[in-house]
Amino acid sequence: MEKSIEERKKVVEAILNKGGFFGASALVEDSLENRVIEGVTTGYSIRLGNLSYRGVWLSTVEDIELTVDGEKIPHDHIMVELNGNKYSICDLVNQTETFWGAKDSCRVIVYQVGGLAKGPHKIDVVVLKRSDFGHSYGEGTEGYEEAVEFHTPQRMTESMTMEIR
Repeated sequence: MEKSIEERKKVVEAILNKGGFFGASALVEDSLENRVIEGVTTGYSIRLGNLSYRGVWLSTVEDIELTVDGEKIPHDHIMVELNGNKYSICDLVNQTETFWGAKDSCRVIVYQVGGLAKGPHKIDVVVLKRSDFGHSYGEGTEGYEEAVEFHTPQRMTESMTMEIR
């Protein structure tokens, strides 16, 4: 049975209102954990799910903002770990050969001596991501001036309460 335009609009709105790219979810549920190295709690981490159904180049991620319990975490306290490699937030755009596969999650590590207290914590994440594909016409330099998909990153926001056990 064919769907009406109104039914189709509801489906599209549900995807767009989720806040992700193509319905993807940024935060992986129950992934918040303190990081303990040789008995010392050095910080905490969360996992991000992939931002696209087909994977993305890490260089298309322009920024990740993290707020925990209302406190914005400075970029110099954060590392992104993907496939065993760690990257600073400001270095993500340089990772042109690093692919974040569709089924891969990455870990966002926050360095904070003592980590987080046991109990619930509100996690807010904002991811700014450029399109990794778009139109291509002209002589390689023509036509991109108006290509907003390359110049204007998409903004994904998500909030979740997770618990340190």
